[in-house]
Amino acid sequence: MDESVKLKNFLELDYETIEEMNLAARAITDPKDAREKHIAYLEETKQLKAVTVCFSDIEGRLHMLDYDRKFSSPRSII
Repeated sequence: MDESVKLKNFLELDYETIEEMNLAARAITDPKDAREKHIAYLEETKQLKAVTVCFSDIEGRLHMLDYDRKFSSPRSII
């Protein structure tokens, strides 16, 4: 099989890019502005197939929610 043909198109981000994106996200202070920017990113980036949201509750339990692009809109995630 020809190696130049890619079967899947995965989004790959290096650590520096992720760090820059996190710092830019922290700089946004208005919650509505942050929501709109995050939704725009999720809608524009076609390489994202799913999003996993992790959070802990007041008792310290870790929760993970998975959202698949096929079955949910980015507006329902955020």
